[in-house]
Amino acid sequence: MTDIEIKQKLPHRWPFLHVDRVTKISKQAIEGYKNVSASEIAFLGHFEEISIFPGVLIIEALAQLSGLFLSGQGDTQPDGGGGGGKIGFLTGVRGMKFLKTVHPGDQLFLKSLLKGNSGDCHVFSVSAFVDNTQVATGEIQIFLQEKDAVL
Repeated sequence: MTDIEIKQKLPHRWPFLHVDRVTKISKQAIEGYKNVSASEIAFLGHFEEISIFPGVLIIEALAQLSGLFLSGQGDTQPDGGGGGGKIGFLTGVRGMKFLKTVHPGDQLFLKSLLKGNSGDCHVFSVSAFVDNTQVATGEIQIFLQEKDAVL
């Protein structure tokens, strides 16, 4: 999935779009990449002298990847955030662990596996890697909400 296709499915835009490419989608999982650039706006004030990419943005990248998975399952409407259909909201983070720091120039390899759902509530097992080394792991919950109810 290219960046154009990602923008057609997610309402996020710069500086808050954190998935650059999707490389694999199956019935239960999705994989993709986030390129961490030195020009990321987060580096202006987050450990400026050390340049550590914030863990909360790693979680956001994983949530966006999971939202892309749901958009391919027919649960959300791929319209870039406008109009009807459903939109995914990050409603839970469980057991998230950050194992290594992420720096400018790193490429985050993102994985999200659907563990289960109850109606519009979906739980994913997520992980992020840099150079085949796991840097983050945990679970997130995405709730699908009618877009019209949010606007």
